[in-house]
Amino acid sequence: MAGGAARELEAILDAAVDPFIACDADERILHVNAATERLLGWDREQLLGRPVTDLFPPRLHRFHGLSLPRYLLSRRKVLGGRPTRVFARRRDGVELQVELTAGATGVDSQERIVLTMRRLHEVIDSLEEPVEHVPGTPDRTAHHEETVDRLYRLVVENAPLGIFHFDRAPIVTACNDRFAHIIGTSKRNLVGLNLFTLSDERIIACVRESLAGHNCDYDGDYRALTTAKVTPVRVRFAPCYAEDGTVEGGVGIVEDITDRRRVEAEREENLAQLDLLFRGAPVGIGFLDANLRYVRVNETLARINGIPAEAHTGHTLPELLGEPGALAERGPRQVLRTGEPMVNKEALSDEDLRIPGPRRYFLGNYYPVRTPDGRVLGVGVLVEDITERKRAEEERAHLYREAQEAIRVRDDFLSIASHELKTPLTPLSLRLATLERRLERGENLDPSVLRHARHQLTRLTGLINDLLDASRIEAGRLALHPEATRFDLLVEHTLASMEGQKGNHAFEFETPPEPISVQGDTYRLEQVVSNLLENALKYSPDGGTIRVRLSLSEDVAVLSVTDPGIGIPEDQQQQLFDRYFRARNASTRSYGGLGLGLYISRDIVERHGGRIWVESEAGRGSTFYVALPTLSAARPALPLAWPDRHLH
Repeated sequence: MAGGAARELEAILDAAVDPFIACDADERILHVNAATERLLGWDREQLLGRPVTDLFPPRLHRFHGLSLPRYLLSRRKVLGGRPTRVFARRRDGVELQVELTAGATGVDSQERIVLTMRRLHEVIDSLEEPVEHVPGTPDRTAHHEETVDRLYRLVVENAPLGIFHFDRAPIVTACNDRFAHIIGTSKRNLVGLNLFTLSDERIIACVRESLAGHNCDYDGDYRALTTAKVTPVRVRFAPCYAEDGTVEGGVGIVEDITDRRRVEAEREENLAQLDLLFRGAPVGIGFLDANLRYVRVNETLARINGIPAEAHTGHTLPELLGEPGALAERGPRQVLRTGEPMVNKEALSDEDLRIPGPRRYFLGNYYPVRTPDGRVLGVGVLVEDITERKRAEEERAHLYREAQEAIRVRDDFLSIASHELKTPLTPLSLRLATLERRLERGENLDPSVLRHARHQLTRLTGLINDLLDASRIEAGRLALHPEATRFDLLVEHTLASMEGQKGNHAFEFETPPEPISVQGDTYRLEQVVSNLLENALKYSPDGGTIRVRLSLSEDVAVLSVTDPGIGIPEDQQQQLFDRYFRARNASTRSYGGLGLGLYISRDIVERHGGRIWVESEAGRGSTFYVALPTLSAARPALPLAWPDRHLH
């Protein structure tokens, strides 16, 4: 009979929809029904005799020093038969949220603990408990409390934030729809939830703080265990007090900060991009407040000012740069005064600002920085280093001037060359025509005619040779054939060969006390001396004495040729030895030549290891110097013995 009754009871329990578990006083499983097997994935035989806590996660095995079944039994009176929401653990380790109700019969060793479960999706809505009231009896206090309670519910349910209440267990006893919506589940699934079963230790810590009588804030991503929904939330936990002043539970006010988090992320991304642009910009960027004190500068502007970026904060330009800073502050001060921007204003150079180092140039842009309501917060500063641009412009201007000068020199040369080449050709042609006529008439030939013709031919040959020599010098092909040469005899010979050209001039030669020998090309050195003497004759139109002096100074032979002529302006003496150059005070018509003699002479002298220069004053004549190392000199090249002279 007993066995039949047991089988009948087992059949009845197996037919039940809800899982059913019976335990002994030691909380070991005595019986489970088929619904438990289906829910948790265990076979009945595998569970019999096992601790009932094996059906729950380890974190739920004990509460307030009690096992989970004993804890639930201790709260039966408080819960009034309501289930408690907990997590059950399947055999495969998956956690399921269930509503658990505990009961017990018997005492001591005969005690039996009964646990019933219900899955949350099977929970149905429950009705509010009816309020007992005797008909016909007015109860104003109850009516007032009912009105207050209704208003309270109205405020809570329509609050824009999620609100929930929990007791000391701590189990959620009430919540509004907004809280359920934020969490992503229904109120049925939330009421009865034990907050200590959550996996987020920070939430559990906040619950403990509020139950201890302290406020606590939680900010993070809440992950729902049932739906796995992740919601960024901010929760304010606060204690709730009973009439006697003890903490009876707590309340949580929940804000969904998903949109705020997205806006903050977008703002941080935009700020990061702006900060990257600000810091990495190739132009100097800064912001001055309404008192023209720096709030921030980037590294480019810091380098321009020559002061670390962090040292700018809170300081004005005059404080940072002194008097130059006061000059640089004029632009921002005007913008602050007028409220109008200043665009592409060429700033002072660092030389004007007395900043040490190579000279640089800057372009400044200053503009007012306003709030949305139009109030001026300060002045934005953009400073661009335009030094390279300025140098490029100056280089272009310099090249343009050089090109213009080259064109002028070319035109002058063509004009001079055509004139100089025509000058000997015309008389040469006339002399040859005269000779031709006399030969045709059988007349005697005048030797002077031939002499003049040969002179013009020699002059023409000299011009052509100068052009060829200049071309060879430019190409680096002017050949020299140095040998031991008596320089004093070479000068005497050249003076003697030019006796026929001196006209109303006189040569005065101051010979050295002893012979002077150099290692040089006799023909080319004679060409140098001839050029100097021809220039002395040419640029002394009123005649006079041409003084030639040769001396010896520390193994250096120094030749000087002094004329009483028109002289050379000081600003043109540096260019006198350039190709095609002619002093401005010597007109082409009055003074012939291609402007190549001194250019050729300089190259010849320097290739002999010597130097050539001039000392002159306009209207007071000129003295040309040639210094050459003597044959006995130990050094092959001549040092700069006269650094204050115009050496070329």
